[in-house]
Amino acid sequence: MINSVDLPRTLKDYRRRWGVAAKRLFADVPSLDHSHFNRIAFSINSEGSTLCHTKRRYNELLVLSSSSSSSSSSRSNKSERGVEFAVVEWDNQSDISNERGFQAQKFASSNCWGCRPFLFRGAFDPALLLDRCQEDINRDDATIIYAWPSWEDVVEIAADVDSESRIISHVPNDHASFELSWGPLTGKDMRAWLSKHKSSNTEKQRRETLVVNDIDRFYPPLADWIFDTFRFIPNWRMDDGQISLSEEGGGIGPHVDNYDVFLIQMSGTRTWQIGRRKISAHEERDRMIDGLDVRVLSGWSLKDGIEQEMEEWTVYPGDLLYLPPRVAHCGTSLSDDCMTLSVGCRAPSVSDLVSKLAEKLSSSIEDYSVLRYTDAGILKDDNPGYAPGELTLDAKVHAKQMVMDSLTSIINDDEWWDEFLGRYVTEQKRVRNNYPIPLETLLVDGESGDEDNCDEWADAHSAVQNVLAGNGALYQAEGIAFAYSSVDSEQHCGRTIHRFFVNGEMWQSESQSNVMKQSSIVRIFKIVANHRLLDRSLLLGLDGSDVPDRQDDVLSSEAIAFLEELAAAGILYGSDLL
Repeated sequence: MINSVDLPRTLKDYRRRWGVAAKRLFADVPSLDHSHFNRIAFSINSEGSTLCHTKRRYNELLVLSSSSSSSSSSRSNKSERGVEFAVVEWDNQSDISNERGFQAQKFASSNCWGCRPFLFRGAFDPALLLDRCQEDINRDDATIIYAWPSWEDVVEIAADVDSESRIISHVPNDHASFELSWGPLTGKDMRAWLSKHKSSNTEKQRRETLVVNDIDRFYPPLADWIFDTFRFIPNWRMDDGQISLSEEGGGIGPHVDNYDVFLIQMSGTRTWQIGRRKISAHEERDRMIDGLDVRVLSGWSLKDGIEQEMEEWTVYPGDLLYLPPRVAHCGTSLSDDCMTLSVGCRAPSVSDLVSKLAEKLSSSIEDYSVLRYTDAGILKDDNPGYAPGELTLDAKVHAKQMVMDSLTSIINDDEWWDEFLGRYVTEQKRVRNNYPIPLETLLVDGESGDEDNCDEWADAHSAVQNVLAGNGALYQAEGIAFAYSSVDSEQHCGRTIHRFFVNGEMWQSESQSNVMKQSSIVRIFKIVANHRLLDRSLLLGLDGSDVPDRQDDVLSSEAIAFLEELAAAGILYGSDLL
């Protein structure tokens, strides 16, 4: 149990607390008989969950996770912008399939992705996932570590100087009263929030919600759970794991998100008012309440006679609500212990890409960037209508064509565009202080882990060799995006260029296009981008996968140097706790 007077932990303290590593789920996503999806069933009961064993890494520990039961109900039509729709509900009490709980195939069969909201009742079992700060439960001398952090964990993270947290308060039923206070939490606020879910203060006028971003970066078990639960979403699309804590009546107001989001109710209950259509950016701007530090829509109340604009649902622990972009929604807590996990899926806009493209061009010295406007025919005699004050049609056409030619030349260059997009989508989108943490910095600060194993992880070379020898594993640093790609290069005699992107940086390797087997380094690119846990079996292909260019269980020197570089930068980190 956390003492309310404990000082906030730093990021490195959290790394130590969880043994420099988190738990890992291993769950196959089985096939699904979709015939039951057409049945109509409405229920709010989230009981009847079943258990499945899931592996976790922490002192060679097996931990139980959940795969709850499910069923379906559909009462909506395919949605387009401006077309009304209704929430699709899938209820686990009427599920006739053998596989229960949230599964990618079940979600896919709803055809809701990007189109309309989807409510999955009893998708997860909080009793097996949520850390309620109970006394340690011993099973064969191993301690259970939960995939979801406790209320106290979230408050501690919100008090950390490296965290991104804020308190949003308002007077119930007054959308113009929202106020924002940025973290980190002070000692007084921290103590108040540590006990807020245990006692109700109904006399207080303003209701508060604590919102904390990047929870998965501070709490590795959550990072593993998100990674495995939402594997059907590309890594570079994933944002952070955000958790909100609300007292009864708390919320952040009606608003619109520009990205897909999964909202998982961890504890307590909440009502969601969900718009029946997508709204445009113009409508959002026109309805935004001026003078607030938070984005809140006006004219959002059932009592205002616009109940036709929204549906209202109550969610319970374990329920999952998916919302596509541009669907207005408003959540209000019905209890003092309301915890909601938000998993966002970022997507770059045209504005984002063009802004980044302009930034890149502004710092380039290539011809397509430094080319300037010229007046080739300015001194010709056959220009009788010339006037020095006129911006002529020829000048406008010439300037436009110059820009279009330069942009076309780089956008149509597949090799150039591949690098540009790969670097951009893996850049950190949040302000962070010196993250990921280089291994050298950790050692200087004395954060090398267990003193008995210090030498094994003291430098990047030792860490990689230790893993290749079968001891421990390398793990992806939490909260950053990994990706790989391949592109055929006309400039390199038809060779295929293989690239690895992380944190806005790029590594690449070339191979002959007619070579059937990939090199060791290319295979490592894919492994590091696709897996959070990298052990000897995976790196050397001992799990049965084909591993070219490997002899006597030894990776190529190029592949080893690549792993060592990532470990030195803190992009990968080693741990002997499996």
